Order: sequence, then C-alpha cells, then structure tokens
Amino acid sequence: MTGMSSRRGPWAVDALITAEATVRPLHGRVLDPCCGAGNVPTQLAGVEDVIPIGTDLRPRRPDIATMDFRDSLRQFRPDSVVSNPPYNQAQEFIEVALLHTWDRVCVVLRLGFLAGQKRRAWWPQTCFARLWVSSVRMNMPPGDRAVAGKGGTVDYAWFVFERGYRGPPIVGWLPDVGRNRRRRSAD
Repeated sequence: MTGMSSRRGPWAVDALITAEATVRPLHGRVLDPCCGAGNVPTQLAGVEDVIPIGTDLRPRRPDIATMDFRDSLRQFRPDSVVSNPPYNQAQEFIEVALLHTWDRVCVVLRLGFLAGQKRRAWWPQTCFARLWVSSVRMNMPPGDRAVAGKGGTVDYAWFVFERGYRGPPIVGWLPDVGRNRRRRSAD
C-alpha cells in the first residue's frame, strides 16, 4: 500500500458493505455528497445493483461534481447515502440526507457522537437502525490527505439511519474485510 495507512480507506467502506448485506444489501443510486478524493464511490463501483455518485464541496478530482451536500442531495435524490460528513455538521447532514433519500443514510462518525447531551432528545426521534463499530482505530484526515503509517487515535463507527425504522438500534462490529490482505501487501 503506498502513501496510506492500512487503517484508512477502502477497507472501512468494504466492511460497511459487508455488514449491511447481512441485513439488506445496498442498492440503487448511492450518493456520497462529501466524497473528498472519491474513496466511497470508488468502492461502491464494484457492488452489484449499486450506481455510485460522488460530489464534494471542494474540487478535488475533475470527474467529481463540486457542490454543497444540500444541493447534491436535492439534485440527485439518491436511494441511499454513504458518507464521511463534516463532523461539525453531522446532525444536520443526517437530517437533510433523510429528507432526500428513499432507503438509508450511512455515515462514519466518531463513536462519541452518541454521547452529545444536546442530541439526547434527538436520538429517540430518529430512525437510527444500526451502529457498526470499528474495532480498529481509523486514520481519518479530512479530504484527500493521507497520513502514511499512522493509525488513528479516535474510535469510529458507521451510523445507519433507515427510513421507516422504529425500535432500538442494532449494535454490531465491522468485519475484518480486506484489512489483513492490505496490511500483508504493504509489508
């Protein structure tokens, strides 16, 4: 693996795809409106029945449309969203994404997102269906900046909000999909 830690990148998206398939596979148009260098759409490109779309606020790649996540969601009206949104806008991102999707919203966030006192009243009103905890600390620099050889220092999880879901969320752990293979190839 060149230039990236084995703790960031494709394996986290692959693990989400695998975990969600145990419940119901992703399908249709799947948008990442904060796609940075395009990791999520690239990984989704190989998934059967998924049409990946990526946009970002900043022009990081010529083949990715540049627009605000709100505009992107309104324009593409995806079936689902898979994204690493700006953490300081995560709750708004989830709410707006749910207004413009038909199926689910999957966001990778710090595990501490669960604990915010201001969000305490918000959680019971959401369609929070699943929490896929990463037992590996991911390296999550913003945008397309990779930090070679550095592991993360924060615990992350995929938060899945599913339209129409009621009840307590299911808690599970991300499978070790592709991570060991990538680590061996880096040695």
